[in-house]
Amino acid sequence: MSRRTWISLLVPIVLLGGYFGVMTWIRGHVDELIQHAVDRPLPEFSVSDREGREWSTAGLRGRIVVLHFFRSRCHSCDLETDAVRELERDAGDDVQWLHVMTDTVLDFDPATTRNTIEAKRFSQPIVMADEAFMDLFHQRNWAQVTPVTYIVDRDGVVRYALRGAQTVETVRAAIRAVR
Repeated sequence: MSRRTWISLLVPIVLLGGYFGVMTWIRGHVDELIQHAVDRPLPEFSVSDREGREWSTAGLRGRIVVLHFFRSRCHSCDLETDAVRELERDAGDDVQWLHVMTDTVLDFDPATTRNTIEAKRFSQPIVMADEAFMDLFHQRNWAQVTPVTYIVDRDGVVRYALRGAQTVETVRAAIRAVR
C-alpha cells in the first residue's frame, strides 16, 4: 500500500477518534456537574413563574419537587414531552413540578420561546432561568444541556439528577424512591 493510501485511511480514523474523545470528555464533564447536586440540599433560590407566582427553596420544603430543565430547539426535550405531561397528571398532590426553561440564558428570541411553551402544553408552572439560577444547578455555560430533571425529597435534598430524555417509568421510580 502506498504512503498516500495509508494517510488517506489514517486521517479519518484520527479525526473520528478525536471527535469521539472530545465528546466523551464533554459528556463526562457535564454529567459530573449535574451529579454534583445529588445528595446536597437544594440551592437557595427565589424565582417567579410565568404567571407571576413566587417559588423559593423555603416554600418548597416538605414537598417532593421535580425540577425539569428544558429549552427550545431540543430534540430530546421534544421526545420526552408526552411522558412529562403524563407524569404531571399522575404525580400526586405531594409532588410539585417546576419546569425550568433555559431559553433566556441561551438568547432565544421570545417568539421561539413562546412557541415552544405553547407546543409543550405543560400544566405545571414554568420558570425562566437566568444566569444566576443556572449557576446554582449546572452552570450557565451548559444551559444548552437539556433535558435535565432533578428530584428533590421532602427534606429539600436533591436525590436524583436525570440527564437526557426520560421515560415515565424512570421518573416515577425516582419519585417513588424519595417518597
